[in-house]
Amino acid sequence: MNPTPSLSSRLSRWFTTASLGLGAVVTLGMMLGCSTSAEAEPPSITAPLVKGDSVQLAPDGPQWQYIELAVAAEAPALVPLPAPGRVDLDLRRTASVGTPLTGRVDELRVRIGDRVKAGDKLFSVRSAAFADLDRELKSAETEVADKQRVADRVRALVQLQAAPEKDLQAAESELRQARLGLQAAQAKRASLSVAVDGDNLFWVKAPRSGTVVDLDVVDSQEVTPERDRPLVRISDLDEVLVLADVQESDAAALSEGQAVSISTQGGKVVRQGTIERVSEVVDPLRRTVSVRARVMNTDRALRPNAFVEVAPVASSGNIRVRVPASAVVTNGEHSVVFVAREAGRLERVPVTVGRRRDGAVDLIAGLDAGSRYVSRGALLLENTIELAD
Repeated sequence: MNPTPSLSSRLSRWFTTASLGLGAVVTLGMMLGCSTSAEAEPPSITAPLVKGDSVQLAPDGPQWQYIELAVAAEAPALVPLPAPGRVDLDLRRTASVGTPLTGRVDELRVRIGDRVKAGDKLFSVRSAAFADLDRELKSAETEVADKQRVADRVRALVQLQAAPEKDLQAAESELRQARLGLQAAQAKRASLSVAVDGDNLFWVKAPRSGTVVDLDVVDSQEVTPERDRPLVRISDLDEVLVLADVQESDAAALSEGQAVSISTQGGKVVRQGTIERVSEVVDPLRRTVSVRARVMNTDRALRPNAFVEVAPVASSGNIRVRVPASAVVTNGEHSVVFVAREAGRLERVPVTVGRRRDGAVDLIAGLDAGSRYVSRGALLLENTIELAD
């Protein structure tokens, strides 16, 4: 429970102002049932009557000046405080680009932040391996042509009955093998998805339209297909993801498909997104839950890696009874409010407390809308019951 004031201070706060126009000493003597002179009669003071979880006050009792009553009203549930987040790329709209063959970068045509279209040239690579691949393709084409001529000649001899049928079958088999080799060489060349520019030079092209968001290549750099990090990353920023770290206590109020408000630092850009995933794991160090939201970004106002704030959008369907914080007395385990009953009886009622914000408290259960309750002075009533126990 909240700290309990001493008996003397409680009596002073509860009763001192009951008699107006008299000195403090005379007033205290009257409250204690004493008389300062034979002629003075103490006024009739009715002390609070405690019965179980109720405090009965006289209709004209001085204690009412410390108590305010209000009518419980409903309001949209308080939303969690904004959580820090950052703008991230949607990997489904992002392409990583490397080099298909080992070589040296000859020319770089893009920078971070540039917009490109699918098929645009990004950088060129001068590669001996590409020259070897080109020779392999040309060799395969030459072999097919040679095998075709042999097969045609043998076929003519067979038709003239100048050669046996088995020679034609052997020639056609060799032709088929040569064609398979050519197809393999063509497929290997086509898989590079590059633009040829000479015997040993090729251009790496953009696989999709978007913005260059990462660049790890410079002119004259040696590049290989085996490197872990891509040379260029291109992402379509019409949609981005926002990753937020939400407090563990607030994560329960979030769910997939829920609308959230995304705002940049300073609130210059504010727009709505949709929660795509709420992690099922709590970070053991920060005690936060990772939340991922998808946001439209056709104007490119949300830039990758920028810091933002994420807050749930209040739902009109999520209604709570809201009371001032002074109406709720909590001891860490249990919370109560005092409800006004008949004839000045104030009853202590357990409640389930929701979110607290700016001096207001959401009540999930325990107090119905329209009920009259003690909005100020609940702690004094609680202490009165404790003293009577």
